[in-house]
Amino acid sequence: MWFTKEQFAICNELKQWGLLPRFEPGDIVARGFADLGHEEFQVLPGPKLLSLTAGTVSQVQDDSALHFFWIPSVDEITTLLEKAGAQCMSLSRQDQREWVAEAQHRDSIECHSARSLHEALLLVLRAVLKRNFQEG
Repeated sequence: MWFTKEQFAICNELKQWGLLPRFEPGDIVARGFADLGHEEFQVLPGPKLLSLTAGTVSQVQDDSALHFFWIPSVDEITTLLEKAGAQCMSLSRQDQREWVAEAQHRDSIECHSARSLHEALLLVLRAVLKRNFQEG
């Protein structure tokens, strides 16, 4: 598994704040199973999905957006933040244990920390998208 349960949960929640899964070659998407956890896939041309767990290849179905969520990379998260009206202000390492990500969004600063840089940025993105979604 490449990502933690926390990262999967955040990415799954991002879907309800408007971040739909993307199925472009190279993207990473995942889906959850009630008692089994999550399965990750890399999107291949075609579009097909390569299971990063089982190594099997399957065709993307028309209803895939209902079952999958996108796991954006760090670069993609920063682009998504900019599109959502937030500007990354700083990324730092605190006590060599956690990453801290700060972004200016409208009249406030979103500041979140996590064990990985990816997770800290996901937390900032979740806060920004949630606020944008709720404020319409």
